[in-house]
Amino acid sequence: SVELTLFLFVVMHPLVRDLYKKVLVVGRDYPLGLEEVRRLAKERFRRNGDVEGDDLKRAVRYGRYLVDEMVGVVQLKKYRTLRQRYD
Repeated sequence: SVELTLFLFVVMHPLVRDLYKKVLVVGRDYPLGLEEVRRLAKERFRRNGDVEGDDLKRAVRYGRYLVDEMVGVVQLKKYRTLRQRYD
């Protein structure tokens, strides 16, 4: 429900919220599509919902790494599409 989603978003750690937003922004162009990326992100964020302290910072660093990897996949997809159009 909308209320539950808003509640979870409000109590989320700022680093985690920022990471979640970045995942969604990159997910718009990701080959799986935004809905699938959102579903997978929610699943993984909820699984790690009890992480705190240094483990939280480590998890956020890993999440940022994954976002960078997603950006690489998106760039490769765009490059391949352009190359196919001009070949």
